[in-house]
Amino acid sequence: MSKTLRVGIVGGGNDSFIGDIHRAAIKQCGRLELVCGAFGSTRQSSFETGKRLELPTRRSYGTYRDMFRREATLPEDERMDFVSILAPNAMHYPVAMSSIDAGFSVFSEKPFTCNLDEGLNLTRKQQASGLVYGIAMVYQGYPALQLARRLLLEEQMIGTIRKIVSRYPLGWMAQRLETAGNKQAGWRADPRRSGPAGCLLDLGIHCFYLSEWLSGLAVSEVCADLRATVPGRILDDDCSVLVRFTGGARGVFLASQIATGRRDGLTIELMGDRGALLWSQNEPHRLIVRDVDGSERVLTEGIPATGEKPGPNPFGSDAAYIAALASTYSAFADYYESCKAQKSVAPPARGFMSIEDGLRAVVFVDAVLKNCTVPEEPAPPPDKWTPIIVPPIPEL
Repeated sequence: MSKTLRVGIVGGGNDSFIGDIHRAAIKQCGRLELVCGAFGSTRQSSFETGKRLELPTRRSYGTYRDMFRREATLPEDERMDFVSILAPNAMHYPVAMSSIDAGFSVFSEKPFTCNLDEGLNLTRKQQASGLVYGIAMVYQGYPALQLARRLLLEEQMIGTIRKIVSRYPLGWMAQRLETAGNKQAGWRADPRRSGPAGCLLDLGIHCFYLSEWLSGLAVSEVCADLRATVPGRILDDDCSVLVRFTGGARGVFLASQIATGRRDGLTIELMGDRGALLWSQNEPHRLIVRDVDGSERVLTEGIPATGEKPGPNPFGSDAAYIAALASTYSAFADYYESCKAQKSVAPPARGFMSIEDGLRAVVFVDAVLKNCTVPEEPAPPPDKWTPIIVPPIPEL
């Protein structure tokens, strides 16, 4: 499968943190070509980005609806093959729905959607469309994590998993940057653009997804504590979630946007009855395997980190992250071509976050928010533990 696929982008304009990261991954992938885009929240910003990227003027669009409408009229060997959605959280659902209406497959930044109703509706629409859908969680693209999953699930290196601790501490929002002109903090702190949660949607779902994918276990219940720490902030910027897994394992997810001075990326430690395994996004090429006697050995696989220093931006601009994202794009390209050749949507492929995984993450967020909601009197207090149950997909 060596055909070059054509990609359109929604979002990711000149002021975007993630836009240039995705474009670098698309280029590094070697399988894809950026051919069009609706890059900004205004027509002017979109056209300016298209000009900087040296796209033909007619392939830079003022709105994503303009892009879908125009691209759908182009010859099949010229129009984009799929769209990559890099807009703020609240735009993922309407852009994806419009893309499917226009007949284009979707590769989107996380989260899948901001709430469960949107998630169920979009899943139903995608299943009826025959189009493919992927989400840009990059962890399956890290060679060290691919190795870790084999060691855990195929070789049972650490035995039966008893405990999983996943941490994502960032400190870039420790001050109220959203009122100081920082656009990345601005939309993440705004419920209209971020959705009903802040840190939970931005970082917590990383802990959830990686824990489930790496361990092969499913989260069954949550008991959580969210808070908006910085005065004047509406959405949570710090979250702690106790989790129970199927099979009896227990876990803790700790995510924070206000961990002052920290920029560690995601760390996960899995502890079993015969050993433990540790991986950190700060050193993504290293796996630390610990035996029951406390002795350790280091396994290496992949690209070392180039180092990310604390600053007023999210995590994710180092070479190892971009390489993992490029691998994720490549896996999606393989899946897209396979489904197109078979003229049907095959079972979800590995290598990227599937729509089923994305919906589970939405259910996780919904359960955590329910668990943290204090009902008005005289309603009884919420149960300590809230179950993770994916509802059935409604029929058309």
